[in-house]
Amino acid sequence: MLENGADIRFIQYQLGHADISTTQIYAQVSIRKLKEIHTATHPAMLR
Repeated sequence: MLENGADIRFIQYQLGHADISTTQIYAQVSIRKLKEIHTATHPAMLR
């Protein structure tokens, strides 16, 4: 859901997490994936 644009607070609510830090674990996975995509597709890296 996060990778498709859902707000992290919405995800927190859906998962029933009392604290946002628990939900942020999922955001770290998404950030890692974003970095992988950025590295693979950034024009400076395509030379």
